[in-house]
Amino acid sequence: MNEKHSSRGSNVLIPKDSFYKWIDTLRSEYRVFGPVMERDWTIFKEISSSKDLFMEYPTTMLSPGKLFIYKPREDILKFSMEPTLSIEEIKPEIEKQVIVGIHSCDTNAVLYLDIHFKHAYRDPYYTIRRDNTILIALNCMQITEDCFCSSLGTGPHLKAQSGYDMVLTDFGEDYLVELKSERSLEIFNLIKGKEAGPDEWRLKSEKEEALIKSFKKFIDIKGLDDLYMKNLDHPVWANTADGRCLSCSNCVMVCPTCFCYDIADEMSMDLKEGKRFRQLDACQDLRFAAVHGGNFRHTRASRLRQFQMHNLGYTSQYGITKTVGCGRCITWCPTRIDLTEVAKEIQRNPIH
Repeated sequence: MNEKHSSRGSNVLIPKDSFYKWIDTLRSEYRVFGPVMERDWTIFKEISSSKDLFMEYPTTMLSPGKLFIYKPREDILKFSMEPTLSIEEIKPEIEKQVIVGIHSCDTNAVLYLDIHFKHAYRDPYYTIRRDNTILIALNCMQITEDCFCSSLGTGPHLKAQSGYDMVLTDFGEDYLVELKSERSLEIFNLIKGKEAGPDEWRLKSEKEEALIKSFKKFIDIKGLDDLYMKNLDHPVWANTADGRCLSCSNCVMVCPTCFCYDIADEMSMDLKEGKRFRQLDACQDLRFAAVHGGNFRHTRASRLRQFQMHNLGYTSQYGITKTVGCGRCITWCPTRIDLTEVAKEIQRNPIH
């Protein structure tokens, strides 16, 4: 694997102890979030010490991008009814933060959210938080049975050359650290480290190739957009939805790239004041597509089709596939609906 590397000193091999000490120095200026083991599962949360980090995790239920950059709930204004109606916008907070140990799929998910919230539409809450977030990615060391990122080029090792600040590769006692942004070059001021050479890049390539061989789930997305559009009435939609889908919205809630939200008002008990907030919404909810006169996605099959086509199809929206292959929608589905298997059924037996 041939890679283009940036200026001298921007790719180094350093002891893990040195890296963790550096992470601890960041806490004086940034809030630092990372993977932490709690009971039998790993979650991303704010750490009080680098000793809290569990960097060997396989996956998490929720993507850190949808916890700390695009938040599940965001207050946007508050209002008072007395003495007269007054409205005050709640400005987005400027808070410097670091997310360390974010996997390749979730890093790519943040890059997808960037397209929607920073470029297609400029959302001030997302943008200010994103601009003040340092992303330290971590190439995967293991995968789960539901991962299919290798089919999409979104993992298990990070291929994107920009949009994040740093990427780590685990070399046992050391990390290969690749600095990808100007600000990472400024803040990464460790003096001990060995400049990465051909041996390090060869080892990194070998690690990725070995991991790719362990994938159990694959999907060929070539031509899937057109195939989906020709098979909107394929029986697999109704068979899967009526037989297994609970419309629980778990798939949407754990998806790192689903960005739809709803806006609601909340009043105090005395009705004198209140606030308006936005929160994540789900296309699997019966009320999601409700318009005057009813819901044009009133069947579970139509809502299931919407979620799966948006993730594996609809590349015309932003020119790339929305799913990053993390497999969370499969893992956390109570009935184990697998969007890759639904797609394969249409590929094997199209009706048009």
